[in-house]
Formats: sequence, C-alpha cells, structure tokens
Amino acid sequence: MSKIVLLFCFLISFGVRSQTSFLESGLPIRNEDKKGYGRMSLPFYNGYLMGLAAVQSERPIDLFLQGTNGSLGVIYYYAFKKFSDDGIPVYENPLEIDAPYDGKNKERGVVFQHSNGIIYGFWKYGKTIRYAEFDKSSMTFTPKGEINVVGAGFSDFGIVELPDKRLLFLAGRREEGIFSNGAPHPHKIAYNAEGFWPYEIPRMGVLAGVMNQIEDKEVKIEQFTSLDQVYYAFEGFVGTEIEDKFYIVSGTRLGNIQGYEWNRKTNKLDVKRYVVDPDNIIQRNPNVHAYVGYFKYDDTHQGIFTVGEGGIYYYASQNKINDKGNLVFGKPQHLLQLNPDLYAGSLVNPQVVDWNNDGALDLIVGNSMGFIFYFQNEGTNENPRYGDPAYLKANNEIIHIQPGYREDIQGPGEARWGYVSPTVFDWDGDGKLDILTGDSRGKFMFYKNIGTADKPILAFEKPLYLEGMDLYGTWRVKPGVARFGDKVAYIIFDRDDELHLYWQLDTYNVADGGKLMIADKPIRGNKFGGGTVGRGKIEIVDWDEDGVHDLLIGTYGKQSIPDTSSRSLPINMKPKRGSTVLFLKNVGTNEKPAYDFPKVLKHNGVNISLGGHSCTPSVGNIGGNHHNLVIGVETGRIIFYNRENLSY
Repeated sequence: MSKIVLLFCFLISFGVRSQTSFLESGLPIRNEDKKGYGRMSLPFYNGYLMGLAAVQSERPIDLFLQGTNGSLGVIYYYAFKKFSDDGIPVYENPLEIDAPYDGKNKERGVVFQHSNGIIYGFWKYGKTIRYAEFDKSSMTFTPKGEINVVGAGFSDFGIVELPDKRLLFLAGRREEGIFSNGAPHPHKIAYNAEGFWPYEIPRMGVLAGVMNQIEDKEVKIEQFTSLDQVYYAFEGFVGTEIEDKFYIVSGTRLGNIQGYEWNRKTNKLDVKRYVVDPDNIIQRNPNVHAYVGYFKYDDTHQGIFTVGEGGIYYYASQNKINDKGNLVFGKPQHLLQLNPDLYAGSLVNPQVVDWNNDGALDLIVGNSMGFIFYFQNEGTNENPRYGDPAYLKANNEIIHIQPGYREDIQGPGEARWGYVSPTVFDWDGDGKLDILTGDSRGKFMFYKNIGTADKPILAFEKPLYLEGMDLYGTWRVKPGVARFGDKVAYIIFDRDDELHLYWQLDTYNVADGGKLMIADKPIRGNKFGGGTVGRGKIEIVDWDEDGVHDLLIGTYGKQSIPDTSSRSLPINMKPKRGSTVLFLKNVGTNEKPAYDFPKVLKHNGVNISLGGHSCTPSVGNIGGNHHNLVIGVETGRIIFYNRENLSY
C-alpha cells in the first residue's frame, strides 16, 4: 500500500512540475516532444561509431559510441528500444563504460561481434591491436590479447566477418606527402598568391589482410586498392550483403560513403562504388565525418549508421544495386533517443526570439555543420516546450554554409565546417524578423524575411557593405546587433581581431563607428593568430540594467579579451580556463560606448566553464525573467540559467 502512495505522490509532483517549468538553472533544456523521443543528443561534439552488437537485444543492434573531446576513455552504450512510426530506430539513454587500456584518452576503439556471439573491443597502439572481450552481465571489457599487424603503417581500421567466416582486417593508408604518414608539417600553412592550397590534398587507399580467428595473434596486410580512393581518411569499415553480394562499406571525412564488393573467388576488393540515394545521387553525409556502422533488425529494418561532428544518422537500406553498381540507400534521417536533451548539432549558437510572432519565445540555432535550426516553442515563455527542430531555408533551399576548398582560413581540410552564427533582428525595419550571420568564411551576411511576421520566408544570403566593399572580419563570429534610439549598432571582430562598431545606413550598408575600447585601447580578442582569431559570440544587452547597453561575449577556452592586459579572460581564468561568457560593462554611453575590463559570469558563485571549444549566450524572457540566459555549448546542448543564480 505504501508503494502505491509513493507512486501516486511522485506522479502528482511530476504533474505539478510539468505545469510550471521544465527549466532548471544550470542544466540543459530537455526535448519535450510529445512522442517521448527525439533526435539523439550525442554526449560529445565529435566522435566515433565503434560498432553495433547484441547486448540486451537478440540482434546486433545495440550501439557503442566514443567521443574525441578528451573522453576517448569513455564508451557510450545505447540499448535499442523500438522503432518510430516511420521506421527509425529509437534508443535508450546511454550508459558510460570504461575502456580497458591505459592510454585510452588517445586511442580510438572498434567494437565487433563474431557470429559465435562474442563481442570484442579493439584498440590500436602503433602496429599492435589490443583486444578485449565484452561481458554482458558486468557491462565491462576485459583484456584478452594482442594482434600484431605486419606490413605498412596504417590509420583507421576495422574488422569484418566474411561470408566464409574468416575475418578481414581493413585499414587506411595515405599516399606519401607532407601531411602523410608521420611527415613533419611545414612551418607555415596558407594559401598561395593565386588563392590555391600549395600542398597536395592527402589521399588514402585500403590495406587489408585475412585472419582465420581473432586468436591468430598476427595479420599480414597488403595494399588492396590504389592509394587514391578518398581525400584525407576512411572512417570505419563494416560488411553487409546486398542482392546476394557481400560489400565492405566505409565512411569518409568529407562525407561520401563508399562500397567495395568482396570477390569471393579472388579474395580481393572490387572497384570503388558509392552509396547513393533513391534518385541515384551520391550521398554526402550532412555533418563533418561519416564513421559507419551497420544496423540489421531484419530484412525490412536495416541500414547504415553514420556518426560525425553534429549528429548521428540512419540510411535505410533499399536492398538494391543500381545499374552503375552503386549501393542504394534512403536519404539520411536523424537517429532517435528516448527523452533526450534538446540537441542542435555541435558548437551551437542559439538566440531566444519569437520567430513566428505568436508571443512565445522560440530558439533559432546555428551550428558547426553550417545549418540553422528553428525550435518552435509549443508552450509558454514561463514554461517553454521545444521538440525537434526544423531546418531553416533560404530561397527555398536548406541553409547549409560550407567553406569548401578556398574559403576556410585553415585550408581544404576544413571544407565541411560552416560554423554559422545567426543573429535575429528586424534589420530592414519592416516589422519582420530577419537573420544576420557570421561564419567560417569570415563573411557577414543578411537573410531578408520576404514572408510575413507570422510565417517568415528567407531570401538567399546577401553581404553587408562598408564603403562599397563587402564587410569583412574574423571567422566564426556571431554579430551583435541592437537598436540604440533611432540608430542600429552592429558589432563584430575586425581584421585586427578587435571589437569594431558599425552603424547601419540602410538594408545592405553600414558606416564605420570605430574600434571599441577598454582604457583607451582597442579590445583585441586573442593573443595568437591564424585560426585562433575571431570565434567570439556577441550579445548586446543592458545586462546590469542601468539604461546603457553592455556586451556579453561567448568565448572559447584560449581566448584573451583584451589581449593587452594580464586581466585578459578567459585565458587567465582561475582555477581553470574554459569556454565562458564575459560581461563587459559599458562605462560610456550608447552613442559613444567604452568598456570596463571583462568579468566572468558565475552561476551560484562558480565560474561558468563550458568545455574548451565554444559557447554562445542569448538573453531573453525564457523562464519568466527578461534577463534569464541560455548558453549553447560545444556538445549541442542549450543550457538554461536563471538570472537569480547569476553574478559576476
């Protein structure tokens, strides 16, 4: 009887909570989709798909993931739960499992289940593969032995069971070159005078060797393809049967997914084929990287999983080879999780704003993949409810900023990182919200709302101009925009990596308002150069409510604002530096701003420190206070902070 009473009390308390607020200061906002599941919220900003195996299920469909952001020693295990109404796998929340070996913070692991049922974990140490067996009862990996790999050096690897039950060890090997196989990098890396990358883009081929069993202790690998199959890297190797043929499938850094038929007569790989969509167009993974795994529940429910920076996707198998020999799979769909955190990719840049003019504050969020998402508030401002987002479109195409070959400061290897940072504001003064962005290209763009206030429709991006030249500054900056009386201010980090004020002239033009100052010196964002510049996320707001607009700046961990002082933050943040939000008080006026030295925002008296890569603040009346704060962080979460718990 007492258990029933306790259960009743719990349900009553949960019901009260659901009617008041889903927000808790200092914690991520939850996905409150009515279905009870939503996009899987990965526990890292970038990571690997280790493999799938039968742990709590009878089929190899339970999922093992591993992160890159200082947590390679942690394995994230997800148990399969069910399918969504449209056939997408849904998983439980993850269980953390320790990796079994020292040095685990550097070594990527691979999970493989043999047809005899044994689940193995493999970790690469030079040319030695250490392997462990997984115990389902204790949920631990126990070290068992080593495999000596004989042959050339290699990078990413995988193990596949062939149709004849032998094991195929596969690995990638780069062509010889400046960025290959341990060669020293050049002292300076930059585009040449003609705008071309002055180095060859590294390419890679497949090495492989056959083993009879894991316990063989040695595998001899040789070149199975030419060394020109992909740019940069293969990412995982898995096997699957399609139309009675056996294929080795691999992901790649730039997003293509490739397949090689295994020739059962010659024991070799056939020529490269591609994973294509039902329209026979080569699939390109939406996010950066495409570490692959294969999910097979039954003949109807099976397909490829891919993991990279920004999310995990499912490509449903069509069990078809087209007339060009390519493998046909459905277009990528977001993998699902029960009751996840709200998730918007990686390195997310949110803004709290009423996008559809219904009185409830929504979220517009950019991310490192270059997408902009719209999370509609189905609740109230005091008790917001957000589910999975919609992709924002411009000119009726999904916005997907990609710098490609030429437009990233760090070279073609960064071709897939968009780092789009949206600021929502009625820029042209027509009563409808528009979007202004900074991104990885160092471009500052304007998306005009050509729809209505209730149903925004965005036109294609256009640049802002200063004296007839498109406005330029440092990369990955979220512009600060605010109305100061009858003027509109626009703030970015300029070519000197210093905070710079511009005043709007009209829809597409700004005028120079000069550099912003602390103690009569420009406010530089970083002590270092190259790719460390920029990155700041600027929010213009009267934070201390004295009638003058201040600045909140989201930083990354190595930033130093201003760099001319020992008081620079967060690089001098104690006891430990990290991505944080800085408060710069305006000690001048709105018309002639000047700033005090930055202070770190604190939550419950403790410095806000949110990883090392990125964080983005936005202030709004979410949770019932006009100066409550949300911060987007590198793992894709959006964390809520009640103003009552904040200080500086």
